Amino acid sequence: MARNVKTIGTGVVSSPGRAPFVSALTEIAAGSDTSFRAIEARFLQTMAEFDDLVIGGVANSGDRNNGKGDFFNDVISLLLERGSGKALHTRGSIPGLLFENHSLDVAYPATGTVLLTVETKAAGVPRHPGNPNQHVSGRPGSADLEKRIKEAAFKDIDIKGEYARTLGQGGGATSDLRSWLGRTPPRNWLLLSVRVRSQTDLDKTIKFAHIASSWFDGCGLYAYGHQGWDLSKPYEAKKVPTTVELDRIMHDVSTALRSL
Repeated sequence: MARNVKTIGTGVVSSPGRAPFVSALTEIAAGSDTSFRAIEARFLQTMAEFDDLVIGGVANSGDRNNGKGDFFNDVISLLLERGSGKALHTRGSIPGLLFENHSLDVAYPATGTVLLTVETKAAGVPRHPGNPNQHVSGRPGSADLEKRIKEAAFKDIDIKGEYARTLGQGGGATSDLRSWLGRTPPRNWLLLSVRVRSQTDLDKTIKFAHIASSWFDGCGLYAYGHQGWDLSKPYEAKKVPTTVELDRIMHDVSTALRSL
């Protein structure tokens, strides 16, 4: 992978809480799969192994806050690189209209004007010793999505605004903001991995994914939770509408990358 790999970065791999991610990423990297569906079983196994470490207090706060997100980001980047034939990169110091610097975990190309970015977010955590008073099923996956979607949307708008300004052709946003977002570089997708604890939580998560789809080129969602919402049973993928299904949206991203 051309980009920086967060899961096995310096000072991270030594954390016992990251062990499931290191093992899984190494295995996936050794294969040739290009779709999320092809590695789905391994992904679910990894989420279960990590959450067991969270519940047992082995995973520290850094692991809980960043572990799933780093792993999901690395897996998505690897699959998209294979599916598109394009090298993806981590880029920093990307100027916005209001803020001087933005960091992009998945971007193309490596230098010059950013033409395509992918924002990835992971949410949802089981109850753990660091928060013993939490609901028995853990924190809802949907609880943090509104904030995270707003943050990602603002970054996209700020970078697009700076692109329009430097173009010098009066290409800023008009009253038709959505059309402007669609035609102004960079193209941007949001991909989500969310542990959901109930049908209500899943419904809210799907609603947020559809909202995000209005602001990005698309929003892909992978939702998972215990079978039958029974904590004694293993994780399974939860059904989401085809309009936000992760594998379908990743196909769109790969197609866009191949055309660049």
